[in-house]
Amino acid sequence: MRDRYPGALVALSAAALALALGALPGTAYAAGKEHSARAGETWLSRKGYWPLETAPGGIAPNMEPDGLPLALNGDAWIYHNDDIFGDPALVDKGDLRLDGDGDWAATSAPPVSGDGSFTLAARARLAATDNRTQTVLSLPGADTDRLAIRYQAANGKWEVAVSTEDEANASQVVITEEQALPEDDPGNVGDHLAVVYDASAHELRFYVNGQLSNTSTAVDTTSWTASGGLQVGRSAIHGEYFAGTVDEVRAYSGAADPTTIAMMSSLTGLPDL
Repeated sequence: MRDRYPGALVALSAAALALALGALPGTAYAAGKEHSARAGETWLSRKGYWPLETAPGGIAPNMEPDGLPLALNGDAWIYHNDDIFGDPALVDKGDLRLDGDGDWAATSAPPVSGDGSFTLAARARLAATDNRTQTVLSLPGADTDRLAIRYQAANGKWEVAVSTEDEANASQVVITEEQALPEDDPGNVGDHLAVVYDASAHELRFYVNGQLSNTSTAVDTTSWTASGGLQVGRSAIHGEYFAGTVDEVRAYSGAADPTTIAMMSSLTGLPDL
């Protein structure tokens, strides 16, 4: 098993630096407010933060005021650890558990439109790196996914795929993470996966564990609007149900900068980010 702690320490150091220096433009967050960006960057506005600590009545609340909640479907459930000797959650005390057999969570509408800059992120741990492609997050259109973050069984790697138009056989912009390989060790902390679509720069960026490798940026001029709610644990178009654990789901309008992504990848929940 790889040593995951250096990445976590980087994220925590970034968080500590932000707290020490005060709010940094485009990175620090207060619920319900937009944040200005540095020159050349887009505004960043949080639309959803689902820490997945509880789900009363099968509804996981959104920490963003007036934000859309996640409704649990199938046998999806929130694990909560109150025992110091029990199985730890991925982050803090709770996480979302999915068995890959028709389980998922979803919002009732897309938290981000997809026709401009956006950022989506989650921490995920596979139950098994088997021969099934499994989707962690997706934004559906009518006939295809606007975006999907998934485990690709064909090569055993994490990837992000963006469809160029809302057509069943549309071409895709795909980024495959070549360095950080998915693991299915039940004792590890999973991988933090974040996608940034920067419309002004015409770039798609895929961060794994807070890092952007030299093969994780692609040119992308795609711009069409997602019509379905955010899917956690499946593709609403293709199925590809995820078997494993998901935590710390986030959605922002705007392109998050590398410091913000590093902070998101922390193993401690950051409700003000």
